[in-house]
Amino acid sequence: MEIKEREDSEMIEQDIALLVPGMKLAADVCSADGKVLANNGSIVSRHTIEKFTAWQISKVFIAAETPVNPITDLNIRQFINEYNQSVTFIQKAFDDIRTTDQIPVASFECVAGGLVEKTSGCGNIIDQLYNLPRCDDYTYFHSVNVSIIASMIARWLKLPPHIMNAVSMAGLLHDVGKARLPADLLHQPHKLAAPAYEHYRQHVAYGYELARQSTQIAPSILDAILQHHEREDGSGYPYGLKTDKIHPYAKIVAVADLYDEALTLNHDPADTHFTPYSSLEKLRDRLHTLDPKACLVFIDNMLNCLSGNQVVLTDKRQGRVVFLNTEQPSRSMVQLNDQTVLDLSEDPDVRIQYVLR
Repeated sequence: MEIKEREDSEMIEQDIALLVPGMKLAADVCSADGKVLANNGSIVSRHTIEKFTAWQISKVFIAAETPVNPITDLNIRQFINEYNQSVTFIQKAFDDIRTTDQIPVASFECVAGGLVEKTSGCGNIIDQLYNLPRCDDYTYFHSVNVSIIASMIARWLKLPPHIMNAVSMAGLLHDVGKARLPADLLHQPHKLAAPAYEHYRQHVAYGYELARQSTQIAPSILDAILQHHEREDGSGYPYGLKTDKIHPYAKIVAVADLYDEALTLNHDPADTHFTPYSSLEKLRDRLHTLDPKACLVFIDNMLNCLSGNQVVLTDKRQGRVVFLNTEQPSRSMVQLNDQTVLDLSEDPDVRIQYVLR
């Protein structure tokens, strides 16, 4: 990796693991063969981070005026390490389950507890999940993401620590039945033809059967595995259960699952419209099918951290979100770089395309 144009000392060397959207590059970033990957002065986006990771860039220089809080950075560094280790564990665990048909329960409990612990000091860490480089298989990081989001929802609901840990465990195991599915069913299941999709839906029953073999897994977590696709109005599967028949853990995992799915599984790389703003809109649109308490506490807390983000609009203009439209977050008010304030609710052709920070 080569970094060019170090013109002054007003820069900070930053590990890629701590790079976040919105930071400003203070030098060109080049590949080993001299290809310019990003220019001096560019604003870092999630796509930039993924590109640097793909080219095995380990460090870059950012502008010194970029705010860096050493305590926050330490927490985030610890979280990122825990996250990466958890994804690696899930990948290996799924491989082992395919061979042994047994869940290493103690190891899953250790990972779930570690995720709860490391996220507790990072505020709302959920946005950070979507700035991290992806592994090759959606299933692995999705399991970790759902575990983290579910435990955050439990925290926002002010549930006791032992329930936060249990919900984290439920999130980590919610898709364990996919270990019994062929790999070709796991990528973009929403595009599967009817017979294949019916087979895919069996993952909840497979997961329940796997988990039930262990006496160490609580019945409440078994219910969450089996019921996380059930919906309040009876439109879910596998049994079409309604409100009072669905376990509370399953209701929390359902919200986490849908949010992460909207930002990852259904995200066509050519379509950058799947942002935290649009994903929250999708959750609000489905409010009648989800537990309102879990869903609304999640939406409200996420909205609190989305104001002030630097964003790019569909017409390529950039600006900062200055006022949130709580009903349609992707149509909030944005102050453009020229200081003009644009109300996206009044312009149907423009909306937030992606988030810089």
